Amino acid sequence: MPDTRRRVISGAPTTEPRPPTATVVRPEIQALRAVAVMVVVVFHLWPESLPGGYVGVDVFFAISGFLITLHLLREVRRTGTVSITGFWARRARRILPAALVVLLACAIATIAAVPQIHWDQFFREIRSSTLYVENWQLAADAVDYQAQDYAPSSVQHFWSLSAEEQFYLIWPVLILVAVALVGRRWRRRRRGRSGRRRYGRSHRRLKSIAAVLGAFTVASLVYSILHTEANPLQAFFVTPTRAWEFGAGGLLAVLAAGPSGARGARHGPRIRVAVSWLGLAAIAVTVATFSGETPFPGYAALLPILGTIAVIWAGAPAARLAPTRLLGLRPVQFLGNVSYSIYLWHWPLIVMAPFVLGRDLDTPTSLAILVLTILLAWITKILVEDPVRRGPFLTARDPRWTFASAAVATVMVLAVVGSATGKLDSDLRQAEQQAVQIIAAHPKCFGAAARDPEQPCSNESLKLSVVPTPTQAARARNAPCALVWPQQVIPTCSFGVPRDAAVKRFALVGDSHAQAWRAAMDVFAKAKAWHGVSVTQSGCAFSKAVKRTPEPLRTQCVEWTRQVPKWFAANPDVDTVFVSAFSGGTVEVADGGSPYDAAVAGYVEAWKTLPATVKHIVVLRDNPLVERHGKAAACVERAIRRRTPAGPACALARRDALLPDPAASAAEQVKAAGRVKVIDLTPFMCRARDCRPVIGGVLVYKDLHHLTRLFATTLGPYIERAHDRLPGMGS
Repeated sequence: MPDTRRRVISGAPTTEPRPPTATVVRPEIQALRAVAVMVVVVFHLWPESLPGGYVGVDVFFAISGFLITLHLLREVRRTGTVSITGFWARRARRILPAALVVLLACAIATIAAVPQIHWDQFFREIRSSTLYVENWQLAADAVDYQAQDYAPSSVQHFWSLSAEEQFYLIWPVLILVAVALVGRRWRRRRRGRSGRRRYGRSHRRLKSIAAVLGAFTVASLVYSILHTEANPLQAFFVTPTRAWEFGAGGLLAVLAAGPSGARGARHGPRIRVAVSWLGLAAIAVTVATFSGETPFPGYAALLPILGTIAVIWAGAPAARLAPTRLLGLRPVQFLGNVSYSIYLWHWPLIVMAPFVLGRDLDTPTSLAILVLTILLAWITKILVEDPVRRGPFLTARDPRWTFASAAVATVMVLAVVGSATGKLDSDLRQAEQQAVQIIAAHPKCFGAAARDPEQPCSNESLKLSVVPTPTQAARARNAPCALVWPQQVIPTCSFGVPRDAAVKRFALVGDSHAQAWRAAMDVFAKAKAWHGVSVTQSGCAFSKAVKRTPEPLRTQCVEWTRQVPKWFAANPDVDTVFVSAFSGGTVEVADGGSPYDAAVAGYVEAWKTLPATVKHIVVLRDNPLVERHGKAAACVERAIRRRTPAGPACALARRDALLPDPAASAAEQVKAAGRVKVIDLTPFMCRARDCRPVIGGVLVYKDLHHLTRLFATTLGPYIERAHDRLPGMGS
């Protein structure tokens, strides 16, 4: 976040263009900061109240671009150049102290309160935030289908600070390049009168800076629009889609330094009052009407950015109907003054509170978090931000002192992260050794065998066993699958018996849930001497119904579904298909239609596209979602530490865990034709009233809703039994 004290834009210069020099507080900018940070905080605490509150970050970006550019232009006018190291040192003194304090607090709190299943993600993001690449980390996770199920970490909000820091690296270099271009051209000209020379050179500098920054800003805006349409999840975080927001503020600063000024006497108070109110209204409309469904940033970000620029351009007009008095209220100015630390502290408190309290946030707790956030922000401002930014220890010394101090503090945070991840690795090695011992003992009633309805079984020795642990499961990969090369129409891989030794080939088709079933299907395939082919695509069900997923996944799934029948046409010896897919999510449907009915119809239509060589379609009914609320793994970890049975302690009501499966419903509709059948192994995972995350000493789920490889393996014999009992499918 930018500094809290800035320069006032003076009236239009009469001799040469120059940035303002008077040092005062800009009340309208302070107020914009207060509005921006509070809409973000309220959005995070009560999302339904301000569905577009995330645009507060964009308001900050425009403010930063404006103020930072003003500082750089002032330096250009004074010295004729820009000191890159001096600028970066000032930014480091402003940004890093409070940020590193919060990051260190988040690292310590993670060790103390967060279950180990989240440590990989939390510490990876703390590391990325410390190095100011969190936005790129989140962008990578956004296009990783599996990573989209991650719980938000306590430092996720550092993505915006990362983008801002990256802006600080690039922006002064662009201005320096623009100044150098003018200097090179100017030296070729004959010297005229000194006054005219000074004015002309300064004016040319501004024109060059405006051209370079303008080109950069326009290019970023165009890229933002295109990339938001193509990949909105990634576009939300990456720097190139956000750079134009800083640039828009920077261009306003260039205008402020020009002959007409940004809000000089040439513009009457009535115009400025109207523009100020319009700017505030644009921000308010954005906050109230935008939502998570709004493609952002792209075109949509223009509204809050232009609104912010309008308020800054209008300044603080003294007219009777101006918003100046409202914006200048002491509480508003106070919140603007501590806005940076408010932003830093609010999100870690929101994320950590449920871990500490053991329950979700309610209204009293949310209000307490709001008060505590402001208190911590005020303390941080007084004890950390201001002393480092203004104190003589660093400001009076060479920038290398600032860089060295920042490096030491950064290493301290990374050292805490490194020690925690080392402990996690040690705990995992110990758990792995214990798991190997348990599996090697071949205990009875292990995994799904404990729930076999035909052979009731119990084993007290497995009562406290959890294999693998939730943290082990989160790191584990699905069952091995050998890539088929050369690839035919779509990527595939194989499992089961080698093709040249198999008596039959079959296919497993679907999304990541089908991939999770592969461990069970591998056991099934080897028992029957079959060769299996995995025709799967994460996030894509084999259905003509289009799920409501962002691009590019939506288009990828549509194309994958179109290509699957071509693969079967090219492999006529594959006559049996096992189908499975995630039962959650919604599909696109015309107004008034039923999403579930559309999903059912989508499966039926997709199966019709398979060639006649596919004689059997077997639907594996989707597994229950014991982690639907994202808490089962943490509960299991607590049960392990307390040495209590994790299965019953962490069970979820069956009505909450077992979603209707449109693929299974579709199979029931068309099974009379004899081609489509269903295998439902729900009894191995759920009782009459509950579904459990640990069964027969084995952890059932590796994350929010995917089966662990080990538990899926224990289901293999029961898939074989169910398959052989299907009409026309016996061995």
